[in-house]
Amino acid sequence: LAITMSPARLAITILLCTAPHGSSFQPSSTFPSRSSTRSSNDVEFRQHATVNNNIHEDISEDAEISSRPPAVSRRHIFQLATQGVMATSLMIGMPSASLAVVPTPADLKRLQVGHSRVQYLLKNWDKLTESCDNKAMSAVESRQVVRTEAGGGGFCDKNPLVVQDYLGYKSTKDPLFKADSLMLKAVPLIDESVVDEADFVDLVEQYRDKADQTSLLAYTSSWGEANPNGSKDTTDDYLDQTKKVVEETEVLLRKIMAGLGLEVLPPSKA
Repeated sequence: LAITMSPARLAITILLCTAPHGSSFQPSSTFPSRSSTRSSNDVEFRQHATVNNNIHEDISEDAEISSRPPAVSRRHIFQLATQGVMATSLMIGMPSASLAVVPTPADLKRLQVGHSRVQYLLKNWDKLTESCDNKAMSAVESRQVVRTEAGGGGFCDKNPLVVQDYLGYKSTKDPLFKADSLMLKAVPLIDESVVDEADFVDLVEQYRDKADQTSLLAYTSSWGEANPNGSKDTTDDYLDQTKKVVEETEVLLRKIMAGLGLEVLPPSKA
């Protein structure tokens, strides 16, 4: 078991171990008188009392110094947290994000393409989240039914789960599949004139939370009509909430791209 001692405590320990003890027996042909022994003991007692007082003062001063809270910046906190995660990962045999290979421009292209697809989703929201492909009807009949039924009546169905396709929750080949992991690996590439490391990591956490929330809302919306007491209105309400969160997700993704110096591409389905 390794015991860590400060320099002051180590010096005190050596002093205590090497100091002579007044009560130790020293062989001699003659014994001192009682008065001289008492006088000698009094002197030695005062000497040891002085040493003990000095030791107590040194220990108190050392404890006071060690108890003072150091001035820690937010950046230092982030660095300590990163080091802690790295040490924990090494101890339990798990890979650390800080030890991962820095993403290449081709890897970061995923974020640009994924953001472009999210823009496309928002720009074509109603078209993408609604299906009116009744093959038994002609195009003219379909338009008439939609107009007559106001988009309902079972001829046009909402398709909330399509949202998951654009946020990376349906396929491992999607550009935004596990995008948060890619973002964290890209920390060494951030432009600190735009955002520092701690704020960048915070943006990534917010993005992950919003993306997860989007996927959950889309799934809930897809069951809005099938659930007890559900209706098309329930589905529409959840879908409206989903759109708002997608808009928030797009803003966070744009900020993360800015921190990495990535150009914003125009909306595209590809």
